[in-house]
Amino acid sequence: MNHFKLNTISLALATALIAPSAMAENTVYGKAHISVASIDDDAGSSTAISSHSSRFGVKGTVDTKSTTNVFYKIEWQIDLTDESKASNDHIKSRSQYIGMKDSWGELRLGRDDSPYKKAGKKGVEFFSDTYADYNNIVDKGQDTRANSSISYSNKIGPGKLSLMYATGSDDTNPVTGENLGDATSISYDVTAGSIRVAVATQSINDSGVAGNTETGTKVVFGYKLNKTTQFGVLFETVTDDNDTIDDTNTIISAKHKIGKDAVKFVYGMKDQGNANDAVMTALAYDHKLNKSTTAYAIFANGTDDGLNANSKLAGDSTVIGGGLVVKF
Repeated sequence: MNHFKLNTISLALATALIAPSAMAENTVYGKAHISVASIDDDAGSSTAISSHSSRFGVKGTVDTKSTTNVFYKIEWQIDLTDESKASNDHIKSRSQYIGMKDSWGELRLGRDDSPYKKAGKKGVEFFSDTYADYNNIVDKGQDTRANSSISYSNKIGPGKLSLMYATGSDDTNPVTGENLGDATSISYDVTAGSIRVAVATQSINDSGVAGNTETGTKVVFGYKLNKTTQFGVLFETVTDDNDTIDDTNTIISAKHKIGKDAVKFVYGMKDQGNANDAVMTALAYDHKLNKSTTAYAIFANGTDDGLNANSKLAGDSTVIGGGLVVKF
């Protein structure tokens, strides 16, 4: 990373930290997540020490002396195992936005997870940022953190309605495509006692083909059997104007607490119209060391092409390992 970029980030953090408390209340936070694993696939085997979406950021609220709450979040992803002096992407931007909240709802401007991405996720995703992350199955092109976006959310009826528009490119040429890559995202999330249901849809104007639209639709169902056991089911369909075959993705997951620890399981299938469907299965045990620290062991298996290559599960792969997650 060049010195200018590093200095800019340092200045932003320093400015947020020394801001007068009468103007803003700031919190520095983060998460360090590293795993050690044995990876076996069609090509052979290896041992990997990996950083999984480790991050740090600053968030806070601004005192406006009114009923309107102004807030912000500036977050970066870091790779704790990257090369120390030769990295081009050691630090990457994550959610970075400013927003307002009042009785009329909540408004955000900047880069943020789309309503589609967030809809029902807590009820079904128990392996987030591990080798068995549900993006192995859920369409990564739809599960987006949208740049240049404006979003609105509010409680409507028994649930929360969320809307987002992301502008995509600022190109104004109607021939090559105005706002190529722009997206609209809508979700409705309801929690009623032990049941959580979410529905979402999102359409993205393909940034590579003018006029081509990819649309994702998903339904998520979560159920807490009791204080210790919960289940989740997700169904997703992704259609593309230039493809006659729809993608159909399914996830079934479960989590059972044993004191402060937990056993987790997930099964996912990705049907892209191929002869063999891509399948992921995983089992993990989380051991809570304290409020901010968790150690875990994981077994994950991926069969057939189609799974997210970044997870090391693309093709026929098996991962056995463990990790440590520290939040601050």
